[in-house]
Amino acid sequence: MTATPAIVVTGIGVRVPLADDVETFWRNALAGAVATRELTRFDTTGMSATRGGELDVAAADAGETEPLAVELAVEVAATAARDAGLAHVAVDPRRVGVCFGSVMATRPSVEPRLAGRGRRALAGSDGAWAHPSRISRAPARRLGFGGPNCLVATGCAAGNSAIAIGADLLRGDRADAMVVGGVDELSHAMLRMFDGMRLLAPDAVRPFDRARQGLLLGEGAAALVLEREADARARGARIHGRVLGCANVAEAHHVTAPHPDGRGAIEAIERALADAELEASAVDHVSAHGTGTPANDAAEARAIRATLGSCADAVPVTALKSMLGHSQGAASAIEAVGCLLTIRDGLVPPVANHDVRDPACDVDVVAGSARAASVAVALSNAFGFGGNIECVVLGAP
Repeated sequence: MTATPAIVVTGIGVRVPLADDVETFWRNALAGAVATRELTRFDTTGMSATRGGELDVAAADAGETEPLAVELAVEVAATAARDAGLAHVAVDPRRVGVCFGSVMATRPSVEPRLAGRGRRALAGSDGAWAHPSRISRAPARRLGFGGPNCLVATGCAAGNSAIAIGADLLRGDRADAMVVGGVDELSHAMLRMFDGMRLLAPDAVRPFDRARQGLLLGEGAAALVLEREADARARGARIHGRVLGCANVAEAHHVTAPHPDGRGAIEAIERALADAELEASAVDHVSAHGTGTPANDAAEARAIRATLGSCADAVPVTALKSMLGHSQGAASAIEAVGCLLTIRDGLVPPVANHDVRDPACDVDVVAGSARAASVAVALSNAFGFGGNIECVVLGAP
C-alpha cells in the first residue's frame, strides 16, 4: 500500500488592513493592533455600524482595470509563489494549479452600477462584469500556471476549503504544486445584509467577550503554496509548515445560525484530527473562527471544549477577526498563515478588545498581549452560513 504523501507549505503571502506584507502583518497582529476604522468606500448613513476592516486602496483605485478582489488574488499568489521560489526551480508550470475561495468574488465591482451610481470600466473581453472565475484564472494567467484551476464558494469557510482541495489534488498526483488561498473585498450589499440581520457590532469586534455584540466586515487576501514534502525537500525549499489534516462538514442546522451545541463544529474538528491521525491532546493552539457574534462564539467555544476536553484548559485560543474584521472568504486563509507564523515564532497573537470572558465561552482566550507557547500543532476553524464548516490542522515543518 502506497503511503499518503505529506503536504507542506513552501510559500505564503498576505494583504490585509494591517499590512501589505507577511512580516508587517505578523508584527501588528502580535501587538494586537486593531485595523478596523470608519468606512470610507460606502455611504453608511442610517446603518447600525459604520466601521470595518478597509484596505487603503483609494490612491490606486482610480486607475484600476480589474476588480479589487482579482488584483488582490494576483498580488498574494505572486508573493507566495516568489516566497516558494517556484520561478527558480524545474517545476513544470502545467503542473502548478491555483485554487481560491471567495464569498462575493467580483460582485462588488459592479455594485455601483447596479445601484445607479455609474459604471466601473474593466479591461478585457469580460466588459463591464468580470466573471467570478477570474479570481483564480487571473493569478494563473499572470504567473503562467496551467494546472488545476478552481474557485470555491463555501461561504466564510472558503479559504480553508481551498487549502483542503489543493492538498487533495497533490495527494492524488494531479499537480506538483498548488497556490491556494482566499480573497474578498468589501461589499455594500453584504454590509447591508449583515446590518439587516442585526449582526454588526457598533464599534469593535470582541470575540468571546461578555460584552460582544457582533462582527465587523473586512477585506483582504492570503495565499499559500502547497507541495508534496518529498518534492519540496528534493529541491531544498524552505518549509513553513505542514497541512496535516482537513475536514468539511455541512451542518445545515440553520441558514445563518450554528447549532447551539456546536455539533457541526465538533464533527469537523474530530474529522480533521482523524485525517491528521492525531489525538485531541496533540493540539497546541486554536485559531478560532471567532466572529464576535453571541451565538457563534458560544457554539464554537462549546465545540472546542467538547473535542479537546480538559486539554482545552491549556490550549491558547486567538481570533484575528478582532483586529481585521471578518474578511469573509479570505479569513481562514489569513488565519492559516497566522497559524504557521505562530508555529514558527512560538507566539500566539492576542484577541483584541477582550476585557471579560463570557462564562459561556469556556476556553483559554489569549487576551491583553501575545503569549509565548510551544506550538507544534495548530487547529484553524472556519464556519460559513448554511452550516459550511471547514477545519484545517497545521503542523511544524
